[in-house]
Amino acid sequence: MSPQPFVPLGDGAQVEIMAVQGGEVVENRLWFITRQPPLDLIQIGNLAVGVGDWWVAQVLPHLSDGYYCALVRATDWTNPSSTIIFDYDINTPGSNGSGIHSANVSVRVRFKGSSDQTFPSNSNFVPGIPLDAVDGNKYTDTFKSALFDAYVNLIDLASGFGPFPAWRWVITSRQLDKAYRSAQEVSRTDFIQFPSPYVSPRRKRLP
Repeated sequence: MSPQPFVPLGDGAQVEIMAVQGGEVVENRLWFITRQPPLDLIQIGNLAVGVGDWWVAQVLPHLSDGYYCALVRATDWTNPSSTIIFDYDINTPGSNGSGIHSANVSVRVRFKGSSDQTFPSNSNFVPGIPLDAVDGNKYTDTFKSALFDAYVNLIDLASGFGPFPAWRWVITSRQLDKAYRSAQEVSRTDFIQFPSPYVSPRRKRLP
């Protein structure tokens, strides 16, 4: 399979939340636009720290202690030759001690904007799901509420990841009619949704 082309994001950055679970690398990705261009290492560092602290404070407490978050990496995505990358070490497990589902089990959290309902959505497939967060093959309302609150809070928190106004969390689109764009299109993240009450597979997202 040929590698996917790099599609730049104007004034933008990619953030990867990297973790280990059952010997598997599991990762979630988010996209942000700086509100104070041009991008520099200080802004990228503030973004990595901001997202990392948000994940530790608002998401990790609800994930299994068998899920170990290693680091958060923010990368300048304005051009493929950029060397502006910042790794923020987390080195922290989740807090739920009830046991853990396999790395293939996740909860899909979908992000949508309000300005154009035809714009594609982005999602995180959250891993580290505790045993007591799932009843049969449905995740519990308590777990859903915890993730909803965390991701909703990120919408406003992003502006404070550095001197205000710092960042805007966005949804991105790399393709149009199955062809790669010359640059990613973006829409502001406005809504957090859970498209299914059932746990989702991460098989295609595992290395």
